Amino acid sequence: MKKLTVLFVALVMVFAALPAFAQDKADWAFYGHARMWTSWESVDENTLYGGSGGSQSRGWNPGFGLSVQDDDGLTWGLQTNSRLGANVKWGNIGGTVEFGNAGGAAGADFGTTWRLIYGTWDFGAGKLTVGKDFTPYLFFVSGMCGPGGGECVGIGFGTIYGQRRAQLKLTMGGFKFALVDPTATINPWDSTTAVTIAGRTAVARLGVNDFDKTLPRIEASYTFNLGPAALFIGGMYNTYDAEVARATGVQDISMDSFVLGLGARTAFGPFYANASFQYGENVGDLGMPTNLLFTGSMVDGVTFAQEDAEYMAAQLILGFKVTDAFALEAGVIWQSAELDVPNVPTSTSVDQDTYAYYLQAVWSPAKNFFIVPEVGIINNGDLDISGQDQEDLGDVTWFGIKWQINF
Repeated sequence: MKKLTVLFVALVMVFAALPAFAQDKADWAFYGHARMWTSWESVDENTLYGGSGGSQSRGWNPGFGLSVQDDDGLTWGLQTNSRLGANVKWGNIGGTVEFGNAGGAAGADFGTTWRLIYGTWDFGAGKLTVGKDFTPYLFFVSGMCGPGGGECVGIGFGTIYGQRRAQLKLTMGGFKFALVDPTATINPWDSTTAVTIAGRTAVARLGVNDFDKTLPRIEASYTFNLGPAALFIGGMYNTYDAEVARATGVQDISMDSFVLGLGARTAFGPFYANASFQYGENVGDLGMPTNLLFTGSMVDGVTFAQEDAEYMAAQLILGFKVTDAFALEAGVIWQSAELDVPNVPTSTSVDQDTYAYYLQAVWSPAKNFFIVPEVGIINNGDLDISGQDQEDLGDVTWFGIKWQINF
């Protein structure tokens, strides 16, 4: 990562030293965001089983016959979406290059990674994008940071987000279509250990020996801009093959996943109301971040019977702009996943519902300077296994402040 930093600095110096006639051809506009997340975060003991967002705090098992312990502590770090970049324009050709923090907000040493690097060709009727950019399946309605800081758009908590990936993307007005680098690295759950999972003693993956990409991920969306309202509809489909070696030979497993999303942002004077809804199958195999345990498919390790995980999520966000420099926002987020266990005579399934609630204020005491205090709680819900007692997966609470300066 240090080499990438050196490379970027070298590129900046080279372009700064170009003669005037070369600078006339391309306009470079540099920018940067410095973002800190400072918070106190707490999880209860059951959160050893459930998700805790990006928090450093996590329930832990000390062993020696002792009970699982709760945990709380301070997070004080550089957010992962801190960035340095440049937008480039040269006639109908353009592009963006952007570095971000790869060290993580959780106290790791600073590192760098390519957040974005793409070129565009504006051919009049539309635009072609080549490189790593946000994919078409993208519609932010929430400003939630959550434990650990995150990207402060509710990613991992029901946000419509296809990530930043290499792609060929066509944009024509509000319509976007892309062929995207597919996700092909996720091991499915193994139902031969699913009974053990139901017994809450272990969580295991099938153990794939080889992954084969068969098609690009397909994404499309359309955003309608209707004055004070913006409406979004979109989806993505991903497929790859997983090969598992056994004494009897090699078994091919097709890993198919999709998600569909609807979103809306509306404004009524100083008030705004945003909402989104998603439905999908095997979104864990798709690579979508969630705060749920079982979002990927499950395969019987002996018969290779396969079951899909069902996913749903909804967000409702309300806000009030008190002044141009001060606003309040509150939100409630629901996520749900259900996964049947294949090749089991009885109807055995695992499901989980989670809820997240947050309240934040956005204060801008100066242009391009933002202070965002936020308080919230994540209820990880219950691990509900048919025929067994439910298990509480614990809560996560936090009070944090995002500090952001754009330059």
